[in-house]
Amino acid sequence: MTLLIHIGTHETGTSAIQRFAAANRQPLRERGLWYPSYEEIGLAAHFGHHDFAHAIAGDSGRKFTLADAERFADLIRTDGRADETILISAEPIYRHLVGAGDYWSRRRDYIQRLRDIFAIEDSGIVAVFRRQDGFARSMYQERIKSTKYSKSFRKFLQDSARSFEYLNQIALFKERFAQLTVMIHEDMPDQGLVDAFFNRLGVDVTDLPKPRSATKALPIELIEYKRLLNTTKASMDFLKDAGAKLRKWADKHSSDRPQETEDWIPAEEMADFYASFADSNEQLRRLYASDHPAPLFPPFEIKPLQEYHGMSVDRFAQLTAAILL
Repeated sequence: MTLLIHIGTHETGTSAIQRFAAANRQPLRERGLWYPSYEEIGLAAHFGHHDFAHAIAGDSGRKFTLADAERFADLIRTDGRADETILISAEPIYRHLVGAGDYWSRRRDYIQRLRDIFAIEDSGIVAVFRRQDGFARSMYQERIKSTKYSKSFRKFLQDSARSFEYLNQIALFKERFAQLTVMIHEDMPDQGLVDAFFNRLGVDVTDLPKPRSATKALPIELIEYKRLLNTTKASMDFLKDAGAKLRKWADKHSSDRPQETEDWIPAEEMADFYASFADSNEQLRRLYASDHPAPLFPPFEIKPLQEYHGMSVDRFAQLTAAILL
């Protein structure tokens, strides 16, 4: 058997891939790819293997324990067929840490624990990367929508700096896993992302039903509105409900939404941010994606976007009345 662990990254169509795989477990297995479910160890199913990834990190605040993770790995070793590929998919694997020491030591320890719990010789990593500026925007939006994160975009870039170091991240996996498959998000068209992903794994899924298109990004103004809500003492339940209402309101007004003219930072600063990874991205291409033409990502085009300077009190009140009241 061959084990493939899809580590994301975040915001690269991972949920669409997972939802598709979960909805098509049987036809996929008939084609030689097994996407195991928690139900097979008596636990509630989930479209991704996030709980497994969290448990390996020692997150005791969740119902899925390390013992459950070990049972799940045992199931895979026991029930996996000799001629099939097993796919595990969980983007938290890309960010979790364990143990003590500096960041990279703790990342290395987590990856070693991941390798040890499966103990399958023929195993590899599948990673999907996107250009760092788009990754940063999308991840910042998701962090604000889904949590109480309320820092500025520039502070977010500092807080999440290691996440953008693709070369260093994948090198840690290379230390523990012989096989590495690197895909580029921009090479995978939105409508054909699932087909492209599984085709790279050697499985034709073009005839199987696909999930709905990915949720569109919220306008920068609505992300800022949610960021400001996150600075209050509102409960997570309230903030979660507010996030859902923001999405509904955005969908309802999508047809009359003006084209974005602003970004979190000036275009030149964003260009510099992306350019700072030019050498490491090229090294990543040469070492782990040598069949991909240079450059690894589409060239950065400076668009006439102005820096977003925040929301007035009046506009915050208008949106509150329109969305929440």
